[in-house]
Amino acid sequence: MDRLIDWIRNYKFSVSDPPILTMEGLFSLLLLLILSLVAVFFHLIRILFNAPVDFSMDWNLFLSWIPLIIAFFADNLTKRFGRIPVGVILLSIIWVLFFPNAPYMITDLAHLTVDYDRDLTWHDVIMLFFYAEVSLFNGLVSLYWIHRAWRRVFNRSFTWLLLVASLPLAGFGVYLGRVRRMNSWDILHDPGAILQNLLESAMDRTALVFSMEIGVLLGILYLVLWSIIRFRIRYTKKA
Repeated sequence: MDRLIDWIRNYKFSVSDPPILTMEGLFSLLLLLILSLVAVFFHLIRILFNAPVDFSMDWNLFLSWIPLIIAFFADNLTKRFGRIPVGVILLSIIWVLFFPNAPYMITDLAHLTVDYDRDLTWHDVIMLFFYAEVSLFNGLVSLYWIHRAWRRVFNRSFTWLLLVASLPLAGFGVYLGRVRRMNSWDILHDPGAILQNLLESAMDRTALVFSMEIGVLLGILYLVLWSIIRFRIRYTKKA
């Protein structure tokens, strides 16, 4: 018993940079690219045996890569040049506009039609879930990278404020896309419709609940990701 207690006491808990993000995050991008190709392969199987479910899935998966690439550049720019607040702010604004595309694919599960007598039912279940899963991975990794860029440029309090605020904002963006049928490109070619939908949705109870629930989901998943990547248990033997 004494040896067990001594063994436990010799462990130290600490936070450190993750070894997985070496080579400027290229390994992570490559892994996410492979997962995306696997998702597309599931769709190709669906096309081979029947017909495509919806090619918008592939487009939505592509859109989930935009915030990932933006966060990748923000992370590496701040790592290379240090405090560049203007550049980080501009990249963060673009990132916020496209970040909702990552969790958006969760709502694609609403298109699922369950027919137990149909051969492709379970393939569709796995395929839609895989698309949503990969898209979520893209979003969570992008959130980690942009958060790390914020930490290099801003103080800790403001950094956590940005992180917490980005979660329900992402949920609100998903609501605008799924319910209001808006998309990130409307900010360029139809800003009037964006403004109108923002005003109408600001006091909508469904929009507020939806935004908060997506925000909580993203927050929990990000906390899990952060804990897995950053949390370390190290054993140090006393001299």
